[in-house]
Amino acid sequence: MVAIPWHAALSTLVDRLRARPELARVTVTSGAIDPDNAGPESIQFHSLEEDLEWRQLGPAALEGKATVTALVWVVRPGAGEDAIRAARQRADELRQIVIETLMADPTLGQTVQVAWASGATYDQGVDANGNRACRVTFRVTMEAWIRR
Repeated sequence: MVAIPWHAALSTLVDRLRARPELARVTVTSGAIDPDNAGPESIQFHSLEEDLEWRQLGPAALEGKATVTALVWVVRPGAGEDAIRAARQRADELRQIVIETLMADPTLGQTVQVAWASGATYDQGVDANGNRACRVTFRVTMEAWIRR
């Protein structure tokens, strides 16, 4: 049977983030959750796109790549400039923690050859309760040899 590593790699990343003391009050999930359940701060990994490069890497291995869409969600009370700046700053801090975690072990416990974060889109606005919210969407790309 072919061993596809994406589940193990994503689980390792989520577990490592959950173990970080500075994220003790941050919701970290390997799937998307709705904003009402996300709390004031969350890191979510949702859609995963796989791309297999059907290059033979020996008799029992292929090269694969998966890209996970991730987002950081931060809400701060208030409606003014100070509130949105605080939300944006904290969203940056949370994304930086994800990047630091990947840089500390880009193999995610040797589940993949390499993983890295890239790109970012900032959406800033007001949540359903009138508070300021910042959502940063980014990608985590993983490359691995798919073996059987």
